[in-house]
Amino acid sequence: MATPNVYRLVTNLKYWLVAGVTVLVGGALLWVSGVAWFDKHESLGTLANQIGGLLIASVALATIWDLVGRRSFFEEMLEVVKLKHDIYVSGLESISTDYTKVADWDASLGSAKQLDVFAAWATTWRNTHQVRLQQLASQSDAKIRVCLPDPSDNACVKLLATRFNMTQPDVRSKLNEAIDGYKQLDGNSRSGRVEIYTTPVFRAFTAYRVDKQFIVTLYHHKDSRSGSVPALTCRQGGSLYEFFKDDLEGVLSVSTKLYP
Repeated sequence: MATPNVYRLVTNLKYWLVAGVTVLVGGALLWVSGVAWFDKHESLGTLANQIGGLLIASVALATIWDLVGRRSFFEEMLEVVKLKHDIYVSGLESISTDYTKVADWDASLGSAKQLDVFAAWATTWRNTHQVRLQQLASQSDAKIRVCLPDPSDNACVKLLATRFNMTQPDVRSKLNEAIDGYKQLDGNSRSGRVEIYTTPVFRAFTAYRVDKQFIVTLYHHKDSRSGSVPALTCRQGGSLYEFFKDDLEGVLSVSTKLYP
């Protein structure tokens, strides 16, 4: 059996006491305004009548608000507060259906010191931000880690071919092209600032970790791959960030280091 809320009971008791007294006063004024004495003092009678009616009407409106409005408003506020709390705990910062706009890529990559790329190949993204990526790779304190599907794993290649409606040879070509493209960020100098890993793990999403932020885009499951897809950003310290970080580190721990 639930324990009654003492404070709520006291508040309700005070409210109903005040409401009861107000109704009694209002009723008394309405009654008094009709006595014979007010026939000769019509203005006072009218005033007493109006004040009495106003008091009773005010109690009626306050009762409706208390029974319906206030509780509905309170429940709505609880939902808003809970949603806000859930967003805060998750670390979600933005969400969109356009990954190019869900984050300020130029600003993020321009100030980054660590970049992790978990993608099928991300050719368009790499070409778009080629200059920023080369600048990042040239910094002595920077680190770029790229985790790509293994082009030598037949099962992985077959799944990707089905996913992107491509032939298996085309998938291998795209993967090898991506590997060479990320190597070129380092100028093939084997500086250690660019690391490339391959793994047979099939991608369910694309993820980029830029310092203390993850930027994630989802994939289509319909036959047609055209159209926008959900994308989100989340900050370090939130539950979403921790999920993607653990997922990425788990994949990297069983991946093969291909470069340098």
